[in-house]
Amino acid sequence: MIFACFQGRVGYFCESHSRQTATEQLSYELAPLVVGNEGHPKGTLSRSFFSMANDLQTVSDSPDANSVDVLTPPIEQSTATSSQPVEQFEDGPALDEEPAGKPDTSRIRWDYTIFFAALHVLALLALLPYFFSWPGVIAFVAGVVIFGQMAIPIGYHRLLTHRSFRCPKWFERSLVTLAMCSAQETPAHWVAWHRMHHSHSDHHKDPHSPRVSFLWAHVRWLVHENRTRMATFSMYEKYARDILGDPYYRWIEKLPSPAGIFYLVHALVYGLITTAVCVGMYGNTSQAYQLAASVFVWGVVVRTVWVWHITWAVNSLSHIFGYRNYETNDDSRNNWFVTLLTAGEGWHNNHHADPSSASVQHRWWEIDLNYYAIRVFGMLGLASHIIEPRFKRKRAEAAKAAKAKLAQQASGQAD
Repeated sequence: MIFACFQGRVGYFCESHSRQTATEQLSYELAPLVVGNEGHPKGTLSRSFFSMANDLQTVSDSPDANSVDVLTPPIEQSTATSSQPVEQFEDGPALDEEPAGKPDTSRIRWDYTIFFAALHVLALLALLPYFFSWPGVIAFVAGVVIFGQMAIPIGYHRLLTHRSFRCPKWFERSLVTLAMCSAQETPAHWVAWHRMHHSHSDHHKDPHSPRVSFLWAHVRWLVHENRTRMATFSMYEKYARDILGDPYYRWIEKLPSPAGIFYLVHALVYGLITTAVCVGMYGNTSQAYQLAASVFVWGVVVRTVWVWHITWAVNSLSHIFGYRNYETNDDSRNNWFVTLLTAGEGWHNNHHADPSSASVQHRWWEIDLNYYAIRVFGMLGLASHIIEPRFKRKRAEAAKAAKAKLAQQASGQAD
């Protein structure tokens, strides 16, 4: 939680700004990310980039029947708590939207590919007896809970992407910092990807539909550069402007290889602390260093690879196998196996039917441990305005309306 102490302030984008102003401001912030180092000094904008921003403004102002502007209304940023919960992710792909087709696989993200391959190879060390220890296994389980449950599903997904609850800004940033230590991209990028997925699920603009292939939905979509710089800018501007309204998240975006930096720093700190503890317990002995190596392999490397795959399984398995409670305009399924792996994210059809809800437990036996964790946060004063499933919201509204009607009738009889 390196940056948890950062205090929030009012974002650049608010209701008083025009859409043009927001686009120009975002173009300044994202210039180093989109324009790159093609002769332009870092932090400056070329005339061509202004033109691209203006072109984007024209496109974003025009109606698009195949997408949902998930950032309407404008952001309401608070210095004390996370942004106002919203329900603008309810709509999925348009009925006439083109189905998912064959993507461009001509360009490979070698940074992603090499990093993924290297960590998978290192994870094989866990199979060697030298690197096995029960403290290592305990570190793995604890890491999966902290990084694979609290950080990604609760922090990136239900809090940042869908605004299913509110929390103090320091706590939100702490969850985001933990998520950055999972090597799953920056908050703005993760949120933009996922909001785009909901707007175009299993259709042409979905970044990871298994209609292309199982492996594409699971991991290949990450290692192929199939978006132009203009498309990346457009994705950020449309789907993640509220995230980039936070100065901490903008600072993350402007770092060179931010996901890599956070991950490597966290791994270094983890390794140093583990080694210090083991040496303190067993002295400067080979046993101490063997135990430290075991805890590092299981608690960092294996945990990271495991959290990758259980996150990816939601995109792949939960759009192929399982049952459906709702006839959504996509292939989402409720998959009990993925639910066991992810503490609740496998009830994916429920989620696509009601994405703004903090809970995906729509039947009594569809257990959602992540929702229970959010409820615990609420009991501790770390979460508020927790959005219940739609059927509970409608039931509450009906009860409120009936109560108001009875009160009105009683008032009339008294008169």
